Amino acid sequence: MEFRGKILTGVAATVVLALAGHFVTGEKFISGLEQQAETELAARGLDNTSVSFSRDPLSRSAVLDGDMPDDMKQEALGVVTAISGVSGASWKGEEDAGTADDGNDIAPAVDSGNPEEVTKCQNGVDKILESRKISFRSGSAYVSPQSNKILDELASALKNCAGLSIAVEGHTDDNGDSAVNRIMSQERADRIKAGLVERGIPASLITAKGYGSARPRATGSDAAADAKNRRIEFRIGAANGASQADAKAPQGE
Repeated sequence: MEFRGKILTGVAATVVLALAGHFVTGEKFISGLEQQAETELAARGLDNTSVSFSRDPLSRSAVLDGDMPDDMKQEALGVVTAISGVSGASWKGEEDAGTADDGNDIAPAVDSGNPEEVTKCQNGVDKILESRKISFRSGSAYVSPQSNKILDELASALKNCAGLSIAVEGHTDDNGDSAVNRIMSQERADRIKAGLVERGIPASLITAKGYGSARPRATGSDAAADAKNRRIEFRIGAANGASQADAKAPQGE
């Protein structure tokens, strides 16, 4: 029994040391991303921008802060998201700023309990995504230029759905580590939500959730199944949470 107790103690100590080493390594990696991002920004004359990543929990999604014109802010986002290892980037307070509603570009609120309005809005989203997909850079939450054009159309359609809830869901295939897949799917869903907010959709109407590979749409592990399972889904619902059939946009690996 004493020998067994020593073994268990040794195993526990090994696990603790491994976790501690992983955190230290991750902290150094995140710090390196911050330094590289600020160096890249300074090289392009955007040195008034600070870059930070969350430490609790560790995140590869950057938050930028600084005082500059909107066009320079967009340029800064592009510079940071292009850095290898960065999964995404957003401007500090951009969601809060995006929720401002001056009453000019958002349609009057519809009856949030009307199923016909929910169906109409869902069908509008479905139609936009029938033959196109929202794609991301491999291993990243960076949205491609073509996908940004799709977001433009989605935002335009969703402005006619004021008062209805919009659930953005991220899904991956089952390749790789399940925990990493879940984090990536969440970052991608967050990026799509931020993109809609930037285009005038109130953040209070949008939720973003990453499910990783937990909710596959196709069975099997071949390329065809993986392509179907890598996707962003939009579910339009009434204010009380009732939703219609989802719109599917397979996302890039």
